[in-house]
Amino acid sequence: MYGKLEIYNPTGSHKDRESEEIIAYAKRRGIAGLAIASTGNAAISLAAYSLIHKLRCSVYLPEGIAPERLAQIQAYHPNIIFACDYEEAIAECNRQAVRKGLLNCNPGARIEKIKGDSRIGVEIASRMKPDYVVCPTNNGTLLAGVWMGLKRAGVRTPIAAAVTRETILAEAIAGFHRIEEPALSKTLQESRSKIVEVSDPEIAEAARLLISDGLIVEGASAAAIACLKHLEVSQKTRVVCVITGNGLKFPTSIKELLSA
Repeated sequence: MYGKLEIYNPTGSHKDRESEEIIAYAKRRGIAGLAIASTGNAAISLAAYSLIHKLRCSVYLPEGIAPERLAQIQAYHPNIIFACDYEEAIAECNRQAVRKGLLNCNPGARIEKIKGDSRIGVEIASRMKPDYVVCPTNNGTLLAGVWMGLKRAGVRTPIAAAVTRETILAEAIAGFHRIEEPALSKTLQESRSKIVEVSDPEIAEAARLLISDGLIVEGASAAAIACLKHLEVSQKTRVVCVITGNGLKFPTSIKELLSA
């Protein structure tokens, strides 16, 4: 098993891949205001990149977001708007982006997000031709992006989408919302993707396994490892798991994860 370590990006998650592409697009078009709904990493990343490039950023967050996630978002001084839950945050962000003329950076709204994640697929293919790639999956942006990159590099490896509809340990992928349509459905069909639902006990076990390799990761990242026991693999099967988020960003969440 190999890990594609996206935890070493500037804000500690693969979302920086998406933010780089979004910011580049906004600057080419002379767009000064961006908007995104998020449960954490996407807002942290876009707010950080917006601050660096002197762009306005509005983030729409669900009420009850973990204080340590909120604190990191606030550090980059975006305009913060709260909604009752993630679905309403998405809906309100979509409405306000139109009304205020902001660039909508939500899943399904910008192909640049998928293009950003496609670099992950290209980088995997530059090192090896795996038998399987596993991606933590919620909206589907990462899955579609990795598949785009693999195809670009001439590699058509089956992908497993690690999902969890009910979880307290993997907030970033809770719910399997599938908002990145139609790209998600196209990816599932083209890549012969297998959707694998993992449980919190499996995620906790995988997180402790990664600790033995010196990696403290988010629950969503551990979900990719938890997925392995559900795949038909042997000792000769080469699997690449995309490790999406650094757990050191969220110490309280990691304490809960490792004690579960």
